[in-house]
Amino acid sequence: MKAIFYFLSALSLVITALSPFVYAANNTENKFIIEAYGGSSTQGAMAVRENGKVHPIFIKNNEIGLINQFIKDKYGDGIQVVNKGASSSQAMDLLNGKYFYKNNKSWREEMKKSPARIILLNFATNDARHFHYQDIEPDYRVSPDQYIKVMAQLVNIARAAGKEVILQEPHPICGGAARWNIGPYVTQLDKLARAESVPLSRQYQRILNMNNWQSLLSPDCVHPSEQLYRIKAEETFSVLVAHYGAQLAAAGTHR
Repeated sequence: MKAIFYFLSALSLVITALSPFVYAANNTENKFIIEAYGGSSTQGAMAVRENGKVHPIFIKNNEIGLINQFIKDKYGDGIQVVNKGASSSQAMDLLNGKYFYKNNKSWREEMKKSPARIILLNFATNDARHFHYQDIEPDYRVSPDQYIKVMAQLVNIARAAGKEVILQEPHPICGGAARWNIGPYVTQLDKLARAESVPLSRQYQRILNMNNWQSLLSPDCVHPSEQLYRIKAEETFSVLVAHYGAQLAAAGTHR
């Protein structure tokens, strides 16, 4: 557990020194834009062990970076996935523009001005963590039953602004972090996807079913290894292609 807390406390220090690839939106003018929102696993965090200590880094070949490469390989230029992940954030932060999304306006205002055609939403782990520890103001302690309501608001507001939405399940976590109990949040997310016909990137049970799945996590047992980032990226990319392949093909340069 000490490694997990060390990682989380160190994360904010690393964010201030992130290399440009994490935040770079590049030139999005005249491109088909996909925006990805979520916590540190969206942003690309990974734990590494050096000199007996675990500390955080951010890697270029994270899920969003790899999806960008897959899209370019298949469709050419003209499409970009912009990484708008915010480490330690939960869904309500994004909805209200608070805490780790404090530099954002409300979700409704963000969606009105966003150039994105497709929105990726990847929340649950931090929601479960804060609810487990009760370490945030009461209104931001989000139970699984509250989580589905917050996620539904994010989906409906984005759709009202003309966006398509893909929901992403979290990957499983292990060690001391397993007590955060993210399973019920996944159940609620899947329920929302079915009820509202939202495409879903299925990660949680699929990864749990893999042999020795814990080895796919980095040393903090919370963040993916490079191998797991690739596994997740392949799944989310397949959902993008299955549901929006025609739009992506029309926007790309491989015609």
